[in-house]
Amino acid sequence: MKIGGEKVSSNKVKRGLTGGEEKYWKDWHVKWNLLSILAVAVALFENILVNSKEDVDNDSYHIFLVIYLFYLIVIYLLGQFISKKVRKFGGHFAQLNFSLGFLLCVQDLVTEKFSVLGLPYFVSFAQVLEQIKEDKILLLQSTGSSLVLWLISFVVGSVVGIVLGILMGRYRQFNYWSMPFLKVIGIIPAAAWMPITMVVFPNSFLAEVFLIVLAVWFPVAFMTMGGVQSILPTYFEAAHTLGFSEGRIIRKIVIPGALPNIFIGIFTATGLSFTMLVISEMVGAKVGLGWYINWAKGTGNYSQVYAAITIMALLFSIIFAFINKLQEVALRWRQSAS
Repeated sequence: MKIGGEKVSSNKVKRGLTGGEEKYWKDWHVKWNLLSILAVAVALFENILVNSKEDVDNDSYHIFLVIYLFYLIVIYLLGQFISKKVRKFGGHFAQLNFSLGFLLCVQDLVTEKFSVLGLPYFVSFAQVLEQIKEDKILLLQSTGSSLVLWLISFVVGSVVGIVLGILMGRYRQFNYWSMPFLKVIGIIPAAAWMPITMVVFPNSFLAEVFLIVLAVWFPVAFMTMGGVQSILPTYFEAAHTLGFSEGRIIRKIVIPGALPNIFIGIFTATGLSFTMLVISEMVGAKVGLGWYINWAKGTGNYSQVYAAITIMALLFSIIFAFINKLQEVALRWRQSAS
């Protein structure tokens, strides 16, 4: 097919090289799927057979690797012989699974087995899993506390940002008065307000909520405003011709038209909110993942630090995936139009 006067193969379009949005674009290769299985199997047997220089309980790590290995074998068998959907999924992630198995093997050798990178600052993944098992109650409480704090703050910050962005993008008078404040307050890092918030707010929870809201609202408001201002004037002219009220214009034209930009702002704000969550919990909280990391660092137990980081990475990956799925549903009209 031709794009811009240049011939482009259908495979390139499928792989997203010309702006396509195929989710799983890497082809299925038996080689890479077998190599991924082999890499995880090597990581398992390496941990069992090679003697350790450090005293580590590897039971949790063995269970993790066995489950991971079983998962890869099932994906391979289903993809190779039964399901086309699994074949797409398995083919796309096969190389990543291979690299992860290789990295697990290497990190185990340089930490636990040969102590090239030794304690207390470097620990094996087996030690991290064992620490999670030992501190599961405290980590569960900390994860729940951080999730509640983040959810409340992120929703409030996003709503404030979207509302302000719509008002600034739609109404020139509102933009005139609010833009100077947006430029001054929005560009100041949220962490810079921390000394003031600890004095102004009656408790640490409200101070943490305020700091995370500050980190969220600016990128959401700025991108929302840009999305509103990018809507073609002809849409508003047609709406006025049809007798739309201002409220209906906001619902039917402004919000749908700005939605792609709103999600860009939300994704940007998500990363900033995670950073501010950890920083705020390190200062004033009595529970939470940020507090847990700060407490573990104070006691010199770096396996606890890595345990909290691992849980944070897993938690935030799930949140990102949820927001991405929400974006796919909200903007499904773009896929049908492409």
